[in-house]
Amino acid sequence: MSTTCCSATTEEPAPALVVLEKPTDGCCSAPEATETPEAADQEGSSCCGATEEAAPAKAEEPSGCCGPAADPEPEPVEAATGCCGPAKPEPVSCCGSTEQEDPADVRTGLSLDDAVAALGGSVPQVTDPAPYVLPHWLRATEASLEDAKPWYTVADRGEGELAFLPGFLFDAAPIVDADPRTYLGWQPKDGAVACCSATACCDTTNDTVEALGAEAFFPALLLGSPLGYRSEASASVEDPLLVADLIDRIVPAAAEAGVRSIIAPWLHDSPHSEVLALALQAYGGDIAFHGENNLLDLQHDSYDAYLASLPARKRRRVKEDRDRADGSGTRIERKDREELRPLVGRISELITQNRQKYGGGEDEAHIGALLGALVEGGADVRAYLVHKDEQLVAVSVTVRQGKRLFVKWAGFDYEALGERSGIYFEIVLDRPLRDAYAEGVTSIEAGPGADEAKRLRGFKPRQIRSAILVTDTDLRAEVAKLHAAFGQARREALGATTEEAPATAIGRLKARLLGGNAYEPIQPLQPEGGCCG
Repeated sequence: MSTTCCSATTEEPAPALVVLEKPTDGCCSAPEATETPEAADQEGSSCCGATEEAAPAKAEEPSGCCGPAADPEPEPVEAATGCCGPAKPEPVSCCGSTEQEDPADVRTGLSLDDAVAALGGSVPQVTDPAPYVLPHWLRATEASLEDAKPWYTVADRGEGELAFLPGFLFDAAPIVDADPRTYLGWQPKDGAVACCSATACCDTTNDTVEALGAEAFFPALLLGSPLGYRSEASASVEDPLLVADLIDRIVPAAAEAGVRSIIAPWLHDSPHSEVLALALQAYGGDIAFHGENNLLDLQHDSYDAYLASLPARKRRRVKEDRDRADGSGTRIERKDREELRPLVGRISELITQNRQKYGGGEDEAHIGALLGALVEGGADVRAYLVHKDEQLVAVSVTVRQGKRLFVKWAGFDYEALGERSGIYFEIVLDRPLRDAYAEGVTSIEAGPGADEAKRLRGFKPRQIRSAILVTDTDLRAEVAKLHAAFGQARREALGATTEEAPATAIGRLKARLLGGNAYEPIQPLQPEGGCCG
């Protein structure tokens, strides 16, 4: 299995700024938005976070409160009437006469500098955003990711109400993680695998996707941060309609620019990402399961109190892992921020070794650029470094953003450490946990992979979805079929948890729209395995 390497960015200019009029809104606003410990002994790192080693039914168009929602551009009628009677001179809603909210000024296809300037110099945040949507990270992505053209979108409603969504345009096949065909079960001929890949589709799937032609997908617009594995908007207010305004500009602007597909591959479990998913679906996109993130809310007063809250068997396992690390003949230290500058090269090398062992799109150039950008940008980045015989043989890199801690990378020299040193648990999970409690962090995000090891320590699964929209309407049914099959194959291969059935009608509707599987039990794997049975 090979990985994709990277060279300098293209000199082709970014797409021209496109500013379009806001489409007419509908008459009503949208609704509000077993444990197997033995498996935890493996070690490694995934490209979406540190690791060791459903098909959604096609939902019908939602109805408004007065009947089916209007088409985006309805045909004019001779005598227009409101949905509750004759039209009035003043703005009305179908549920009562109200002043309509002023539409946001949305600009898309921006460069990063123009986007940051439009935002007043910083990314808006009503809560702590992931570090992967901040300017220093995005600037390093542009510098290190081959053929990625910036396409940022900004919404400004005035009075400080702002929203921001990164994006990158690819004219031809990029690294496998950013390729829309990857999310249909396709794999490139060079054998490169996507982030946290858990399935290998059969030749039939590859042939089906190849038959559609690359021109069906490229140019492709990826929404989010491709080397942060995050399709996430950031906003200054908790208003889903402001985030939806971003998609209302992006989709028509992309079509006008000749974009053939729009993908949001990593929609994490958050209100803003949920809105992005539903907004893309409203334009004809398809949503499917992609994976599970691992999160832990720090609800205790101290690490010792947290440890005491675990069942006895789990506490015993944590102690055994720590004893193994203590007996490994290594020395562990933590370095932060500027202290990491001279170590960027060796850290990147160790992390790349894990990429080569477990697969993933990032290579040493990407990792070095991103880690260097975190240091240069003043991010709260820290590394847990493992030395053996005065040689740096393992590392775990975390980033603190506000009250959240993100476990981003891990890398190991297995020849020096062996496969079962216990070091993984110590530097990826236990030491970051102890420091997080000491520093007042409220949650830790450890990424996909090594699920048993993380859930042994109390981490909970959170779903990640992918969304894909092709502009050729004749291909949408086939794309949706392939997307759903690949999502189900990943769910089975990952042993993902089945969602609990929502208690309310609106909850069930939203779950169905988002590709929920609460009513579709996971089918057992066929003996041959793989997404084709």
